[in-house]
Parts: sequence; structure tokens; C-alpha cells
Amino acid sequence: MSAERLHGRYPANLRLRLQFATGELETTTDEVSLAGFSAPCADLPEVGSQFGFVVYLPDGGTVTGKACAMRLNSDGLAGFSAEFEPAQLAAWESFLTQEQANGGVWRMLSRYALYGGEQKEAARSVLEKTRLGVLFKKLGETKPEEEAPAVMRLHMVGENGEAYRIAFEKHPADPPESAPFAQKDPRLLELLARAATRVLSQDVVLKRAAGAEAAPVRLVELKRGGFGYVVQHASGKPSLMGLQGSELIAIDVDGKSIFPFFEPAELDRIALDTFRREVEDEPKPAAAAPAAGPLREERFSKAYEHKEVQTQGAQAGTQRELVDAMEAPGMRIQTRVYGDRTLKLFPDLWVEVTRPSAWPEPVSGFAMEDGVAICVFLMTGPGAPRVVRLEPTDRIAIIRKG
Repeated sequence: MSAERLHGRYPANLRLRLQFATGELETTTDEVSLAGFSAPCADLPEVGSQFGFVVYLPDGGTVTGKACAMRLNSDGLAGFSAEFEPAQLAAWESFLTQEQANGGVWRMLSRYALYGGEQKEAARSVLEKTRLGVLFKKLGETKPEEEAPAVMRLHMVGENGEAYRIAFEKHPADPPESAPFAQKDPRLLELLARAATRVLSQDVVLKRAAGAEAAPVRLVELKRGGFGYVVQHASGKPSLMGLQGSELIAIDVDGKSIFPFFEPAELDRIALDTFRREVEDEPKPAAAAPAAGPLREERFSKAYEHKEVQTQGAQAGTQRELVDAMEAPGMRIQTRVYGDRTLKLFPDLWVEVTRPSAWPEPVSGFAMEDGVAICVFLMTGPGAPRVVRLEPTDRIAIIRKG
């Protein structure tokens, strides 16, 4: 397992153009950070080689700079450090700051945009067809490999890893020194004893990145905080890889619930884990230099508690008043483009919506635009989090402007 990271990494699939000496390569980033990015490359450059690049941001803008190949994996994923001119660095930092603050929200909204509709599950889970012969054998199931592809439902794990937390709450976990699956590998036992507090008793199925296949992994609760999983390399050497909260976890296959067998109430609890909560800052030596920029090392919070906005004193309004607030000078707006579809999120503009024909109680969330449609990304109320389009008869109250 690598040492603590200086810069937080964020999963982001951005269009990327690498300007090699032999020609340009179009690819997509896998993870991004203040220091650089990783991306799959069909033609791997030599380690240490430098070249220009262009990253296309979700709002339609671009960031340019110089990259250096730092790490080449056998699976074709390459890691690059990056250098930026001051103006380009400011744009890159602004994008990463948004990822740090609202990455989980935008991952849910991307599923809403790409998979469509206002269905209750659109923002929190996706369906994926896959052949599961080998996977089911590992999980102790009996689905033959030659059968038709199964339909797997994948659910968000929560920005703070709430799905992992629940899995450890409801299922047996072994002390690292006595984990049964590790007894035949002294190196793995030594690694777990050094870095882990508990090991889950069974594998869960995770999809760790957009381009990766769902696969069974053994969850580990890490001593330094957060969660990881066990990796057995081809050389036989074991290691632990950290989990970031951006993964999707399989909750059922062909309608049949699979381990860790989440109940509906638990899935609601996971779905509400949408904002990264930082741990308290550790004391630093007085002579230590301050960290550059607003970005800090990314970690899971030790606990998660959904924060509801107080609505006392809210006054009823109209869609026109909401639009005026959205267009007010200085209003913070986050924009992402999905094909020919543009979503705008107003993270500081919270509204409460009353629709008696649909909900027994008012619901609330962020104001947003989906093209010309005025919407609310609900954070409280039935089915939250999800996106609903406002109707002319809705009663609206602005409950926070920043």
C-alpha cells in the first residue's frame, strides 16, 4: 500500500488529448489530482517522457499544460504528473475544489443525465448487463458461464463509504491476525496485522471505475481510517488498495439480493451520504509551512450524519422568484455538459417545494437547471436524493441563498 497521498485523488472521466512526439492520442482520465492524472493509453509513452496535453472540463472549458509519464501499469493505465501555467492552474484548482466539495453529488447527477428520467433510482443506482460465470463461482453461486448475461444492480457506496460502514455493522468481521482466507499466506497476515483493524467475512462485488468490470473484493477496515480491499498480485505479493467512496457496489443480480444484503432503509441511509465530511485537523508543528491552495488530503470521515437545512421563516414564492434568485449577480453555479445536455447546479440556493398531490410533506434540495427546465435536486423527502422538475402548481419557498 502506498504512503499517505499529498494530494487528494478524484475519479473523473474527462476527455483528454495527449500530444506525443509521434502524434496525438485521445483518451479519458481515470483519476485526477492537483499533481496530475491517470488515464488508459493504448500506446504507452516511456517513463520520464514529457509532452503537452489538453483536458476538457465538464463545463465545456479546457485546461492545458505539460505532462510527464510517471507510472505505467501492465493493464494499460498510465500515471502522469502535470505542470500548469498560472491561469491554467487556477482553472484546474477550481475544478478540483468542486470535485472535493460536490463530487458525490455530480456523480449522482451524471447518472441522472446519462441514464435519463426522474425515476427514484436514477441518481443512486444503475443496471448493468454482464456475464457472471466466474464471478458467481467465486461467490459460491451456481450460474453457468454459458447462460445469458445477468442484470446486476449497482448502488452508490456513499461519499464517506457508508455502504462499507453498514457492511461491517451487520456482518461478522475477523481480526486481521485470524482472517481465515489469509491463513495460508504469511505475507498477507503480516500486512493485515500492520494496516487493518477488521476484515469482512465475505467478498462484496464492486465496480471501482467507469471502465472497470464489477469484481468480488475482500473489504478491510484500515487502521489509519477508511476502507480498502485486498489485492493479490501476479507475483504472489499481497497489498491493500484504498477505497475512495466513488465506487458502486452490487446489491442484486437478476433481482436476487446478494451480500451484504442491504435492506431498503439501509440503501436510503447510503444514498444520503452525499458530501465528504473531513476529519478534524491533526496538530501540526508550529514551523510547518501552510499547505498550498484549498485542497487537502482526501479521507473518509470517521462518521456521517445527514445535515438537514432548517426552514423556519421560509416564505412562499413562485418559479419566477426562484429564477430571479438563480440569475442574481454573484450566485455560485456549477455547470456540466453531457453530450448535448447541460446541467447547472446552484449549491448555495436551497428551496422547499410543496406538492400535495405527490408528497405528504414538503421536500427540499438544491435548485438546478436541466436545459430550459427548472428542477430541484432533492436532498430530503421521498426517494431522496433524486431530481424532480418543478410544475407550475408547485408551491416554492427559498430557504437559503448561500
